[in-house]
Amino acid sequence: MKILRLLGVLSAAVGLAASAPAQGLPLETTTTQATKFEILRNGQPGGSVSLPKGAHLEVIGLDGAMVQVRYRTLTGRVPAAHTGLAALVASQTQEAAAPAAAPAPAAKAAPTPPAAPPPAVTAAPTVMSRRLAGKLVRLQGNALQPLEASRLNGVKFIALYFSASWCGPCRQFTPRLVEAYRDLKAEYPEFEVVFVSADNSVGDMRDYMKGDRMAWPALKFDAIATSGEIMQYCGDGIPCLVLVDEKGKVLSDTNRNGDYVGPQAVLQDTRTLLQRYRLKHPRSL
Repeated sequence: MKILRLLGVLSAAVGLAASAPAQGLPLETTTTQATKFEILRNGQPGGSVSLPKGAHLEVIGLDGAMVQVRYRTLTGRVPAAHTGLAALVASQTQEAAAPAAAPAPAAKAAPTPPAAPPPAVTAAPTVMSRRLAGKLVRLQGNALQPLEASRLNGVKFIALYFSASWCGPCRQFTPRLVEAYRDLKAEYPEFEVVFVSADNSVGDMRDYMKGDRMAWPALKFDAIATSGEIMQYCGDGIPCLVLVDEKGKVLSDTNRNGDYVGPQAVLQDTRTLLQRYRLKHPRSL
């Protein structure tokens, strides 16, 4: 179905001091039994949710008997004993508790200057992250807050979702995309959705994101009209879903050879492409 042509018209989790690589921990793990996930906001407990056995977690670091993790879009901690890290954490605890042998007296040596710290290794910005630099927001509470485009570094698949609150077919499809995103993002951290609004005001855009629980980033409302590199992906009507890779290459499109096939077809293609990607690039635990 052809709809109206578009006219003119993503909160970061709190960083924690401990890091998995520094502690010799894997980047990811899973729960080995049903457990409680304690949510942290600004470093303080802010509620909890129950996790099932087998939930995928991104490891941040250790906090005593707890392991600090990210679960989907939330940051918090779970008991280490309820994760695949139980044996590793127990062995590290035993090593830390063992008494150290008294060191032999060392000969005095001339002091040497401290070595320079190694340069930090960060993921290189991609074509899409550069196109979106300074233009992303994410719903936090009742407000749209800026989101650094560097958060897309490492993301290899981006689904651009052109939609509006006044569009009936959009309102029918958005809940399906929200549900699919919840599962896909947990399984494929290399995937992200970016919402591009065709609403009449930033308030309508914010209310649409809040009402439909969009957990993904969005293009700033006042940056849409000047973002030609992003708007070029949108076809003649909405809802329009376009899957691109990190270089901006279109992998699946709602509009194909002049025909409008609908966003559901792109969502199915997305699942297939991500599954193929995972077969070639397994996640390490």
